[in-house]
Amino acid sequence: MRVGRGLSGLLAFILLLVVVVGTAWEQQPHGYRTEENPVDVFNATKAFRTVTEIAQRPHAVGTAEHDRVRDYLVGELRKLGMQTEVRSGIGQWPTEFKSGELGIGRVENIVGRLAGNAPTGTVYLVAHYDSVPSGPGANDDGVGVAAILESVRAFTSSRTPVLRNNLVVLLSDGEEPGLLGSEAFVAAGDYDKNGVIVNHDARGAGGPALLWRITRPDGALAQAVADAIPHPNSDSMTTALAGAETSSNTDYASFKPAGLRVLDWAYAGRSAYYHNRLDDPEHVNLATLQQLGENTLAQTREFGNKDLATVTADDSNRAYFALPFGVLVVVPVWVIIALAVVMVLAVGWVIWQVRRNGETSLKRVFLSAATALAAVPLAGAVTYGLWVGVQVIRPSYKGMPIDPYRPEFYQAATIVLSAAVLIGWYVFARKMFDATAAGLGMLTGVAVLGAATAAVLPAAAEVIVVPGTLAAIGVALTFVTPQQWRLPILTVFLIPAALFLGGFTWTGVQAGLTSAPFLAAPLIVLLGGLLLLTLTHAWPQRRSWTIPVTAVLLTAALTAAGLVVDRVDDQHPRMSQLIYALNAETHEARWLSSMEPDDWTRNFVSGDAPEQPFATLWPKAISSGSAPAQSLAAPTAEILSDTTEAGQRKVHLRLRSLRGANRIDLLWDAKPQSLKVAGRDITSVPDKGFHFYALPAEGIEVELVAPAGPLPLRLIDFTWLADSGVDAYRTPPADTYFRQDTTSAVFTTVPLNG
Repeated sequence: MRVGRGLSGLLAFILLLVVVVGTAWEQQPHGYRTEENPVDVFNATKAFRTVTEIAQRPHAVGTAEHDRVRDYLVGELRKLGMQTEVRSGIGQWPTEFKSGELGIGRVENIVGRLAGNAPTGTVYLVAHYDSVPSGPGANDDGVGVAAILESVRAFTSSRTPVLRNNLVVLLSDGEEPGLLGSEAFVAAGDYDKNGVIVNHDARGAGGPALLWRITRPDGALAQAVADAIPHPNSDSMTTALAGAETSSNTDYASFKPAGLRVLDWAYAGRSAYYHNRLDDPEHVNLATLQQLGENTLAQTREFGNKDLATVTADDSNRAYFALPFGVLVVVPVWVIIALAVVMVLAVGWVIWQVRRNGETSLKRVFLSAATALAAVPLAGAVTYGLWVGVQVIRPSYKGMPIDPYRPEFYQAATIVLSAAVLIGWYVFARKMFDATAAGLGMLTGVAVLGAATAAVLPAAAEVIVVPGTLAAIGVALTFVTPQQWRLPILTVFLIPAALFLGGFTWTGVQAGLTSAPFLAAPLIVLLGGLLLLTLTHAWPQRRSWTIPVTAVLLTAALTAAGLVVDRVDDQHPRMSQLIYALNAETHEARWLSSMEPDDWTRNFVSGDAPEQPFATLWPKAISSGSAPAQSLAAPTAEILSDTTEAGQRKVHLRLRSLRGANRIDLLWDAKPQSLKVAGRDITSVPDKGFHFYALPAEGIEVELVAPAGPLPLRLIDFTWLADSGVDAYRTPPADTYFRQDTTSAVFTTVPLNG
């Protein structure tokens, strides 16, 4: 490995770092179209009008503002020439949403339709139009709704405003309480089995539009994205691992079990604004809206004119990865397996060459590889520990949805600390083994990890196998080429590692400081370690330990800068949570919170956990305090019938909230044998009870069948605390906003005789 001596090796390394930074920059959205552009292209400025209209205020399900937004969107779809209707129904949590619990609710899905001229299936453009009660939902999911409407406008304004396939716009309802609208849509059964779903959502207020999840088999879908989408920010590692993701659910979880093909698009930058009162039009990134919308319009045209029967019949999976300038490389999975074999063979041949030449020994190479692999979890551990330490210093971060408002210094600290681990390992390996063993040890570690991943989950191995294989070939070529060509050849073959490092690292950090240790840090060690091959004989011989030490000091400086810069104020409020709970029978009230007391909630709660019965009803509450009991009307359960026959007790109830609550829960100690809620049979009866959202004024009917004998039931209704009329409640200061589960609750027992 006689490459990269002196300044030439350093310059090659710097060039590769430029590629890394340039790739990360290119992936981010830049610029947006204005009014002067052609009418048949996506225009973020026009789309933004929809955002400003629907995101004036929070519009959670069951509220008057929700109804205003619904009516506005129905009118806009009809202006676009779509046959539009509101489909009312009862939806429930999909089985993949939460195990052992049940949420159910009244929804009003908006469905617009344009008929195709020779349909082979249906393209569904999907976004949810409800928001959380804590924020106006400009990004989540106003931008998704706006992207769809503007895409339809641009398409219908083109010279050929007719598609081969049917086009359906589904603006789903009740996504925030638990994907209720999409589940109701699927449960009704009135959908095209040859359907392709393009779903839109957001977990932040900026960043690139990412295809982060896709149904499998994904071969035809991935190829369509590669062929037509201008910003195909996706890779098969992310989609393969996210396929089983349950902590960040979207309407995807409703459509997938129905056998529909789904492309799940979202963006996650500036995540502090997620479910925030400042998720308003002012905090929408128009460049992100432009990127998302251009993708939506392109997918409308691509799938709208494609033979969808062949798409839905395709049973192949693919490996794929994005490159700069809108390129998505799609290959059969066997290609990744073959590349893994080539990588292992190339690395083996290189090891044989260096051993034969006497540059190093097998023992040193393998020990170096073992330590290189150990550096991967070490980088994850220390970067995770960094964020935990920051949260100890700044406890308010524990309550943030994902990241702080100004995360840039912390993000840079995460990257620099990961690099410090890599450089620290490199200094250690060069000292303990030798320069050749250090470089070849990292290459061997990449080969071992890539081959193992390819054997288990080949579609997810492309991020390691593709750059690892080319790096191994590049190193192998240095043994058979003239001296003057060795470094240029090696540098060219390391460019894929730089491209992958740039493409994956920044999006991994943007995904969240708690997930960056698992998404970004390992790749910085592995792919960054490959780039160090250019420095094998250009690394300083003396005082090289100062480089990782300097990186650690820079990490500390960046972290300190983050603590100084990111402060709570009116435009960057802390998240808080508070519950007013009233026992209507004993007339006892308590303030509760599932968060540690902050500067404001200390006026209501202390660090003491609640006592019974509050502790049972709110098991996540860790703070509580006494509250004045107010005369709030308790929810009622009118007993329409109560009969016992053949050892079974059948109870028919009408549940109502006399104070106009938006949600009502019915809880039990012993699980009933069967359950029907608001006319819908529940096939899997939950263990403890159910939550019903968007409760109508007339209430809902519930039918239970249980074993004969006592049937203790408890009833609770919930309203958004700020709208509940609780006299003891005071508006929080401007530097504080409430989480979406901030409520007032009144509970009582159902008077059923034994």
